[in-house]
Amino acid sequence: MRIHDITQTILNGMPVWPGDPEVRLEWLSRISEGAEVNLTQIHMCVHSGTHIDMPSHFIDKGKNLDDLDLSVLIGSARVISVPPEVKVIDETFLKKVLPGGTERILFKTSNSAFLKESSQRFHRDFVALDESGAKFLAEAGCKLVGIDYMSIAIFDEPVGGHLPLLEAGVVVLEGIALEGVEPGDYHLIALPMKLSGREGSPVRAVLLENLN
Repeated sequence: MRIHDITQTILNGMPVWPGDPEVRLEWLSRISEGAEVNLTQIHMCVHSGTHIDMPSHFIDKGKNLDDLDLSVLIGSARVISVPPEVKVIDETFLKKVLPGGTERILFKTSNSAFLKESSQRFHRDFVALDESGAKFLAEAGCKLVGIDYMSIAIFDEPVGGHLPLLEAGVVVLEGIALEGVEPGDYHLIALPMKLSGREGSPVRAVLLENLN
């Protein structure tokens, strides 16, 4: 069995959504400086790096992490390759590539190249779903949709790409690292932190290959 870690490494200086706080990992104590233990403190938005969105991210009184069915985050998943010439994942594209009955979809796009940059920065022109694509996936019965950048939705249209999914109870998995992962079928495990009443959480996400 091969394990693909599709989680971004949390580190100082990593790109964050414009307006979100910078990620900071700080030492509270260090053995090298005379302390008994090494101890780290973390400051970050829960939507930094690899994370999930719950309905309450866009819907007041929507379901939050307390309501999450973990089985949605564990199970068969299909990685779908989006050609470089496709800049928007819309209904027309999805009708061509989405197999029927697929509950967990992970989109591997040209966004994956951003994670290889030596000087990481935020890109506004990332590939994402438009409203028609989000509606199509929600109506197709998907339980989870993931993508290889910070948002499932187009930068200037955050509601259109999110709301149809979240209204249908679809869990959104964002910021996955799919460089080196071939399109195909895998077993996904993407478990969040157990944050009471919150609208999202960082996750450690892996894909298992050849589970049987």
